[in-house]
Amino acid sequence: MPRQRQALQQVAEHVPGRERLRALVVLLSAEGHSASHIALTLGLAERTVHQCRRRWRQGGLASLTDAPRSGRPARADAAYERLLEKTVQRDPRRLGYAFARWTAPHLAEYLRQHTGTALSPRWVRGLLKARGFVWRQAKRTTRYLQ
Repeated sequence: MPRQRQALQQVAEHVPGRERLRALVVLLSAEGHSASHIALTLGLAERTVHQCRRRWRQGGLASLTDAPRSGRPARADAAYERLLEKTVQRDPRRLGYAFARWTAPHLAEYLRQHTGTALSPRWVRGLLKARGFVWRQAKRTTRYLQ
């Protein structure tokens, strides 16, 4: 059991997303916290806490990872996402553009040209948000032109 606890703590500290939440549910359960307390603490539904516990009892550490999902595969692959993160951190002027800030439409077009994958600006904003980038629309005003 100490090895499992150590493995759970590693997941809780270093793995993002749902796997981390599942590890935290199991760790808090092992400390004797109720499902309602865990749900409130982690911002989950009690039903989710119960499902995590059940998955843990049935599959152990392997149950923390997501199962393959049905449906169309994601259009933005790992290479697209790496280029997105790299590009958004660069000044567009250094890439030959006349603007100083990336907008979602400009990013979407730049990435389409370099990867061949066309995503909507809205989807690009969602990818950025999921990676922790703060994204605000530029405010159009003539106030500073005086």
